[in-house]
Amino acid sequence: MPRWYTLPGYSRFIADDDDDVFLYRVLIHQLPREFHGLSHAEQAAALAERPELTGKQPWDAFLAAVVEHIARLHGHPVPAWVDEPERFLDRPWVAARTRLAARDSVLYAPAAFTRHATIPDPRDLDARGGEKHEWLPPPPPA
Repeated sequence: MPRWYTLPGYSRFIADDDDDVFLYRVLIHQLPREFHGLSHAEQAAALAERPELTGKQPWDAFLAAVVEHIARLHGHPVPAWVDEPERFLDRPWVAARTRLAARDSVLYAPAAFTRHATIPDPRDLDARGGEKHEWLPPPPPA
């Protein structure tokens, strides 16, 4: 397991990157994939680590939604930090790029995403909460 997979590590990644398309892809695809690769005990330990707020929205809210979603899918308690007020948006953010996809996104978004008002494109989720096909981001800077 690469050590950069920690929730604080993802928070630092959000703080350091300005490419919204890349941030979305890493959070919706890579974070769940890395989480799936952990044992149940490692998953619980990963969820216990509170990521710092970056002040970058919608990404602080989106990270909380992804974590809440995968915690529920894997039978873990949802970490308390996901309920911090800064991890919610006042106005919904919809990731889909077309009107039809946006409509489907709102209709079929998992509860965690609706709750945080960060709505992913439903085509980006599989039954486990990650991408259907493997995608690997470039390694983090040393």
